[in-house]
Amino acid sequence: MSRRKKVEDAITAINQGPKVLKLYMEMCARCGTCASQCPVYYAKPEKDINPVIRSDLIRAIYKKLSTTSGKLMGELVGARDFSEDDFEKWAEDFYECTGCRRCATYCPFGIDNSVITRKGRAILHELGLTPAVMQRVVDISLETGNTDGASPKAFMAAIEFLEEEMKEEHGIDIKIPVDVEGATYFYVPPSGDVLVNPEATTGIAKVFHVLGMADQWTMSSKCFDGANYGLFTGDDASMKADNKLYVDEAKRLGAKVMLMGECGHAYRIMKMMMEPAKWWGDLPFEITNCLQWTAIHIKAGRLQFDKTMNPMPVTYHDPCNFGRSCGIVDEPRIILEASCLDFREMYPNRGDNWCCGGGGGLSAMDTILDFRMEITGKKKMEQIRATGAKYVAAACSNCKRQLIQLMEYHNEDIVVGGVHDMLSRAILINGKAAQRIDYESGVAVESESG
Repeated sequence: MSRRKKVEDAITAINQGPKVLKLYMEMCARCGTCASQCPVYYAKPEKDINPVIRSDLIRAIYKKLSTTSGKLMGELVGARDFSEDDFEKWAEDFYECTGCRRCATYCPFGIDNSVITRKGRAILHELGLTPAVMQRVVDISLETGNTDGASPKAFMAAIEFLEEEMKEEHGIDIKIPVDVEGATYFYVPPSGDVLVNPEATTGIAKVFHVLGMADQWTMSSKCFDGANYGLFTGDDASMKADNKLYVDEAKRLGAKVMLMGECGHAYRIMKMMMEPAKWWGDLPFEITNCLQWTAIHIKAGRLQFDKTMNPMPVTYHDPCNFGRSCGIVDEPRIILEASCLDFREMYPNRGDNWCCGGGGGLSAMDTILDFRMEITGKKKMEQIRATGAKYVAAACSNCKRQLIQLMEYHNEDIVVGGVHDMLSRAILINGKAAQRIDYESGVAVESESG
């Protein structure tokens, strides 16, 4: 099949697809509201960055192929033909959108340009034009079960290290169970929370320990990364294949609850897409998120903290998938306010937050690092500076990578980490918080509760 035919078939298929996408082809009033709320256009207010202009790459062809007015009147009604010379520009434009969905929050018609962006990326995938770095992440995940390409042996070595660290902190054994069949909870974090920024995982382990539930949860040595880049490339087949691996593992383990980690897009795919659409039929387990789960136990008074272990000003970045797509906004704040001495808000926040600049998989693309640091991340950097915070908590490995690089690029003395990281440092076990090392002075820091 020719490339042209692939594009025509993909765009005319909108008529048989989700009704909402067809409506987006017809409803736009071109009022400019989306542009005023777009983090990319905020930093680079140029025509090609405008969400409407980007979406028109698809919308104009749809009108030409699928509407009577477009066929008869052409450009007078915004309909246009295309040539193969356009595809290179598509590959650039559709990967300049962070997919943050902020436009949909403010559009008077509720048009979600990220849905059109994903359609554009899906077409690029069919044409073999997905950026190489993004395709590599998808391929590695399908091959190994995780986006880092880590082996079960590497995972087990990381788990053993974390258990040793927790024993040094608390003087007791705190276990992270692996491959335990019959455990109630199957914990599915992003792999970064095991291999790169592991304090979120030690935080979860400590909560289970304090609750007396250390024998009721497990991780998997082959399925320890909920990240799923098929969402970002528009490749539905890969997204579903990646998803099914984890569903099958939950069934194999006999888990009653799939406890998703600090990864908004992983939870969104599992809870908001896969479960209601019944990709794999009715599920024998519940799906929830660790932020929700931990917040419930804090509100019930089952966990105690020494806030002095986190004395620095702390702020929270709402990952777009949690804040806008999943409505998980109060729970991370419950955790941070319980475990931190000085919690500060960015404004706006929650569902109105600004993207970190690495959404839609862009955080993996160091080929556009300057664009991410100077353009897509500009507004977020301004927000963080305004808080005066010295620690930014983000419940998302993609956000963490983007934010860490932002701090380095702009020479900011601000630490980036997860939400359960703060909990891990302050939670009381046998009446004491972790004995940690102050890496600046090289001496142990005692909990005031001790």
